[in-house]
Amino acid sequence: MTGQDAGHLDRLAAALARAGWITQKRYNGTPPLLRVFLSGEVGESIRVKPGVNGVPWFVSSTGNPLAPCHDAERAVSEMATWWAALVRGAADGWS
Repeated sequence: MTGQDAGHLDRLAAALARAGWITQKRYNGTPPLLRVFLSGEVGESIRVKPGVNGVPWFVSSTGNPLAPCHDAERAVSEMATWWAALVRGAADGWS
């Protein structure tokens, strides 16, 4: 893990906390991850990955790019949109 990865994930954790999300840092593995929880049991892992021209991006465990790391608020918005779709799909029985 680079110090920059931790810094990016720390900024995302702070933005998520302001929006009411629960996070857990898991920086000792490779890649370092930030766990984001919708509830106590259901969560998603976010990592930092180089994007176009080496610009670092927040990326979900499914490989979905959320936002460039300089835009943590956009990543929060993308997470909220993703979770809302997931909850709607579960409520609709995935039909």
